[in-house]
Amino acid sequence: MTYRPEIDGLRAVAVLPVILFHAGVSQISGGYVGVDVFFVISGFLITGILARELEAGQFSIVGFYERRARRILPALFLVLTISSCLAFFIMLPYEFAAFGRGILAVIFFASNVLFWRESGYFAASSELNPLLHTWNLAVEEQFYILFPLFLWACWRWFRPGIVPLLILTFLVSLALAELLSLRMPSANFYLLPTRAWELLAGSLAALYLMKRSAPNGWLAEGISVIGLVAIIVPMFVFDEATPFPSAWTMVPVFGSVAIILAASPATWVGRLLGVSPLVGVGLISYSAYLWHQPLFAFARLVDVDGHPSQGVMLGLAVLALILAWLTWRFVERPFRGKNGFSRRGIFMLSGFGALSLAGFGLVAVLSSGLPQRYPEGQRDWITTGTREYGEYVRGSYRNVVGADFSEERPKLMIVGDSFSQDFYNIVLSAGAFENYTISAIDVPAVCQLHYAQSASFVTENTAPENRQFCENRSLKATQVAKMHQADVVIFSARWQPWAADLFAESLEAMELTADVYVVGSKSFQPNRRFVLDFESSNFETARVKPEDSVVDSTRILSSSLPNSMFVDTMKIMCGNGCPIFTENGSLISYDGLHLTPEGAAYMGDLVFGAPPLSAFIQGTP
Repeated sequence: MTYRPEIDGLRAVAVLPVILFHAGVSQISGGYVGVDVFFVISGFLITGILARELEAGQFSIVGFYERRARRILPALFLVLTISSCLAFFIMLPYEFAAFGRGILAVIFFASNVLFWRESGYFAASSELNPLLHTWNLAVEEQFYILFPLFLWACWRWFRPGIVPLLILTFLVSLALAELLSLRMPSANFYLLPTRAWELLAGSLAALYLMKRSAPNGWLAEGISVIGLVAIIVPMFVFDEATPFPSAWTMVPVFGSVAIILAASPATWVGRLLGVSPLVGVGLISYSAYLWHQPLFAFARLVDVDGHPSQGVMLGLAVLALILAWLTWRFVERPFRGKNGFSRRGIFMLSGFGALSLAGFGLVAVLSSGLPQRYPEGQRDWITTGTREYGEYVRGSYRNVVGADFSEERPKLMIVGDSFSQDFYNIVLSAGAFENYTISAIDVPAVCQLHYAQSASFVTENTAPENRQFCENRSLKATQVAKMHQADVVIFSARWQPWAADLFAESLEAMELTADVYVVGSKSFQPNRRFVLDFESSNFETARVKPEDSVVDSTRILSSSLPNSMFVDTMKIMCGNGCPIFTENGSLISYDGLHLTPEGAAYMGDLVFGAPPLSAFIQGTP
């Protein structure tokens, strides 16, 4: 194939926004579309190579996988090895065990499946995953397990049907992506069936250019300009709320195809993409992509708030490019050439590297993250993972959400978000409301607790990506009607100040006749890594300043609600800062927001031992 510098320039246009997006540059809210550009480029280049080999009778499946090993594995194994060393020294056991699972998934090109099962791409926890970005490598390699064999079989026995079959597969994959974009968004984002059409768009472009000449003159100028605009604009217009992949993804995908088909040194866009700085970044784009996420994730892990400054993140982005150049110069290039490493040598080194890394990952998983790295007294609460703690928080609560009341006993209704799940666990731990039948209404924290308020004001204070969701999940009249059946109604939520400011009015609109209690927000140390820094021999002095939003919402609720109604958790618990440990040294909160079992018992003793809830500790109305 004739070298096309504009393709390397297009790689730079793809990788830089991805890096800046992951660095937290809010202006590039759709920087993630760079991955879709990579998919198109990959499909174009590899299909072109395969088709030319098939045309010349030189196709070899072993040769294909040799090229893939030379291209992908050396740099990948280097980054995985260094990331593994950093993980060993930085990560807590539960994080290290998860990292080990990630290593195993990467080695078997299944990380997209693992991350789909464990978390969403845009979830806050994903920012702390050094291997998150490997999901698209898994998608590509899964595609290239099947595609070369499909192309070879069709070329040999059904050549006229290649393009129609690829178009049909393209359309089915695109339709599936559109269907699942709202129904199963995480699976849609990560998995091959809804991503294959992007790679096939590049494949079809390669087959087109084998049989037909590229556009030229004013037509090429127009198509390539439209293509560049179609790539750049979504990077600033799309955001986390944009269904992806979906019909919207056709914009950057077809923009990439347009540049591949029409851009050349004879066009303005071709000359722009062919400038030396962009070509240089394009040449190191694979290594830059590999390096950026581990650097960002480890920086967030070691930052006390989990959010390094923008300057630090941009500095790490530059460091990623520097490391990428070194990796390209001293790792990628030597291994791509056949002079230094034979086919047998490449496969042997690949096998050794894969087995070594897989062994490392297996040790991390089977040892539960090597807790032996830490003092014995700290191991319990740094070995249990966030998912396991979260299952405790949600576990029993599921049984009461939407439950019917028993007519034979007094009735308690708990209303709120995940903080109400915590409160239910507090009730169970304290043995309070033992004689009551309990039901719960779940209102996600992003929607906040409010009722009969101005739709425009609520919309203004709800993030754009959550507005449609919250139309269905905010408090409804039917739910308020069920509250009227209860003898006691308790609201517990992670209050935002704007919702706290409205809540007295919301309560008035509900016209509840039951005893009503409103539980304030709580706040603890959000990063378990920094809990290790507190002196474990003096648990009482281990305290942290509550979040400003918690202080603000507490002040608002305290001033707008009667003392007989408001449960001021800040006053009860956080007089001199919020505690981190119980009196016997157990961790109260695993993520700064939600309670461990020991934390629920500790908080239960405090809130049911003080007004206004102290009357219920014996289960009396």
